[in-house]
Amino acid sequence: MQQDVDIMKLNPRDQQIFSAVMNMYCNGEGLPVPSTKIAKLKSMAVCSATVRNAMARLEKVGLLYSPHTSAGRVPTDEGFNYWFDEFFPLSDIASYWEPEQAQLVELAHGLSQKYQVCCCVGLPQVSSQHVFRVEVLDFDSTDWLILLIDRAGQSHNICIDKPHDASDTVRYQFATWLNTVFSQQTLMEGLYRMQAMANTAPKNCHDSLTQWTRQLSQKLGSDNSIVVGENYLYKKINCEQSLNIGVSFLNFVEDALAFKNGVSVISGKKLPFSECNDLITISVPYFQNQEYQSRFCIICPKSAQIEQIIQEFKLIESSNS
Repeated sequence: MQQDVDIMKLNPRDQQIFSAVMNMYCNGEGLPVPSTKIAKLKSMAVCSATVRNAMARLEKVGLLYSPHTSAGRVPTDEGFNYWFDEFFPLSDIASYWEPEQAQLVELAHGLSQKYQVCCCVGLPQVSSQHVFRVEVLDFDSTDWLILLIDRAGQSHNICIDKPHDASDTVRYQFATWLNTVFSQQTLMEGLYRMQAMANTAPKNCHDSLTQWTRQLSQKLGSDNSIVVGENYLYKKINCEQSLNIGVSFLNFVEDALAFKNGVSVISGKKLPFSECNDLITISVPYFQNQEYQSRFCIICPKSAQIEQIIQEFKLIESSNS
């Protein structure tokens, strides 16, 4: 039966050896770490017997275990928890992070490809963003494309069905009316104004206005997230179930990590993947104008290059300061 980890039982050498085991295990391969490999590190200056004795003590307190005889050691769930608690100032990393939306998307793709991990990112709640101008484009034979553009030049693009009279004149009139409705308003306020100002819309648009309002409302009110690199997980872990990573997963993480700032980690059986205990989630909340928006989550095997991934958020923090 594993004992609770008591830091007073770990002398500096045991902590050093434990850290070395974690770094070697979390290198993308996840192989058991033998004592001979630890002893060869330049920073150690100890023999294999000393390392084996330290590993035995680490196993006794529940930080490591041996999958089979003479196989080396691998970290337990308690070992991972101890590693994160004692070796990383997680709550101080990327505290009150305020990225641009383009940075979120770029970072998700970059980290996914570099470390072969899955990134799940909740995008800003569009209903609270302000509209600077509206454009209506002739998209194809059946749709107009509405561009709701903010001051930063970012737009929310929504297709709506064309009215019976879809001439350029009617389209320009409708664009002018939408600019009156949405200008300097939040997207949600603009939807309310569309309903309240319906009688002032161009006559040729009246029949379609209810349908358009519903289409806009469904699009703007929908949950918004991106998932990158999910295929990496299925290649690296033995999991037959669908992991269902997306908005529902983000909701789970938000509930589990409510009010926690900086980097947080959820590992093993605490994740909503009943058959996949070899995964962990590294999560960072992000803000706009000091208001919470959503979370940036990295889902990866426990053997992933975790320390390097956490270091990426340190680099982000220093580049933004």
